Formats: sequence, C-alpha cells, structure tokens
Amino acid sequence: MRAINFLGKNNWLFAVLTFIINIIFYKALPQTVAIQWHFDGSISNTVSKMTFVFILPLIQLLFYGYVRLKTKSIGETLYTYLYAIFVNLLMLIVDVIILIINLKSVLKG
Repeated sequence: MRAINFLGKNNWLFAVLTFIINIIFYKALPQTVAIQWHFDGSISNTVSKMTFVFILPLIQLLFYGYVRLKTKSIGETLYTYLYAIFVNLLMLIVDVIILIINLKSVLKG
C-alpha cells in the first residue's frame, strides 16, 4: 500500500524512467524510429530518434499534470493512484516494446 501511495503521488517518476531508458539506447537507435505498423508488418509511421526520446516522457508528464488537476478538487484516492500508475506503466511498456523492435531491426540490417 505504501508503494502505491508513493508511486501515485510521484507518478512523474515513470516519465523520468522512460526518458532515462530512451537516452541509454539513443546511440543504438536508427535515425528514423518506427512507431506504427500495418497488420502485415510493414511500417506505416516513423519519427526521428530525437522525437522518439522525448515524446512518450512528455505525454507521461502531461498525463501526470492532468490527473493532478483533475483530482485536486475531489482529493486523491486509491483509485486515482492505481489509474495513474496503470496508464504510465502501460506507456513505459509500449516504449520498451518499440525500443526492442527497432533495436532488433538494426541488429538484423
């Protein structure tokens, strides 16, 4: 319960962790990072690696601010903490999956 309260109040830590992971793998990423694929596996959308490093942490920080503003009037509850943790953890997992797929393609080619 203490961990949920800590992560709920300090949800910005997910954005920092995502940013650190992206910085660690920055040099290994290709110049254009695939972020969206068609069902047949072909790439449908790419961004520069500099944009990729910053975009998900920025979205996570915006989400953190949104949750803080939204819960300011009603008070923070266990539900809001769990919701914020779930969404930011999901974004962290998506970021890592995109990293793995792009690093895998660099190693193949």
